[in-house]
Amino acid sequence: MKNYHDLLKQYYKKYLHREPDDMGFKYYLTLLENGSLDENALRNKFLNSDEYKIKELELQYEKESKIKIQKNDKVFFVNSNNTNFWAQVQTGVWEPNTFKIFDEFLDSQHSYIDIGSWIGSTILYGCQKAKFSYGIEPDPVSFKNLKNNIELNSNLYSKIDVSNNCISNKNGTICLTPKNDEGGDSMSSTVFKKSSKSWEIPSITLEQFILDNSITDCNFIKIDIEGSEFNVLPSASKFLYDKLPTLHLSLHSPLMENPKKEMEKILQVINEYDYVYDDQLNYIEKESILNENNLKTFFDIVVSQKKIKK
Repeated sequence: MKNYHDLLKQYYKKYLHREPDDMGFKYYLTLLENGSLDENALRNKFLNSDEYKIKELELQYEKESKIKIQKNDKVFFVNSNNTNFWAQVQTGVWEPNTFKIFDEFLDSQHSYIDIGSWIGSTILYGCQKAKFSYGIEPDPVSFKNLKNNIELNSNLYSKIDVSNNCISNKNGTICLTPKNDEGGDSMSSTVFKKSSKSWEIPSITLEQFILDNSITDCNFIKIDIEGSEFNVLPSASKFLYDKLPTLHLSLHSPLMENPKKEMEKILQVINEYDYVYDDQLNYIEKESILNENNLKTFFDIVVSQKKIKK
C-alpha cells in the first residue's frame, strides 16, 4: 500500500507551507486510504483552497514594497505590512459582504463616515464610491499605517480625510486598550480594562465630529469599534433620528458584561428605522438581534430607510 501518510505531509509542506493540523490530516488520510481521493484530486483540493491562494499571494506581497489591491472595478495600493490580511482581501476571503454593502449604499452624491477605519481596507474602496470619505481610527499604530496606505494613492488622497480621535459618548479623552501588547491589530477598544499598554486618546461625540467637519451630505456611516458601539449609538440617537443615515454596524456583544442589556440599547436606536438587513442584505426583524445566538457572537447588520429589491 502506498505511503499516503508521507505523501500528505509533503503536500502540506509544499502547498500550504506548514505542518498538518490533526483534523485535516486525518480527514484527507482516510479519503486517500479508502480510495475516495487520489493524488491528483488531493493536489487540486490543495491548489484550489483559500489557504493556498492566500499563502501564495502573501509570499508575493512580502517581496513588494507596494501592493496592488483590486476589488470589483476599484483599485488601490497599500504597503507591505499585514500581507496575510491583504491577501485575504484580494482573494475575497475577508468580509466579501462588506464590499457588497458599500456597493449598494454609497453613491457619488453623498459622503460617508468610516468609524474604525483600521488600515484602510474599507475607506480606500469606499472613497471611490462616495463623494467624500471621513475615516476615524484612534489606535495610534493602526492610524500610522492607515495614513501611510492613503498616501500611496495620490489619485484618492483628495477624497479622504482621516482623524485619530475616538468617537465616544463624550468630548474629552478616553482610555483605549489594545487586545495585544502593541496595538494595530484592529481589536483595540474602549471597553477593555485599562492596562499599562493603554493610551489616552482625544474623544469626540459623533454629532460634534459632524459639526466640526461641517458635514451636511452624509448618508452612510460604517461603525466597527469593538464594543464601543454600545456607548456611541445611544449618545448619537438625536442626530440619527433626525438624519436617519444608513448604518453599517458591527456588533460585539460578547465583549460586554451584560450582552442582552447592551443589545437592547441598539434595538432602541434602530427601531426608528424602516429596514434592518443582515450582512448579506437579507431583511431581518429588528428584534432578532436579541436572539440568544446573536448575543454570543460578533455579527453585522445594516439599518436603513432604503428598501432593497432582490
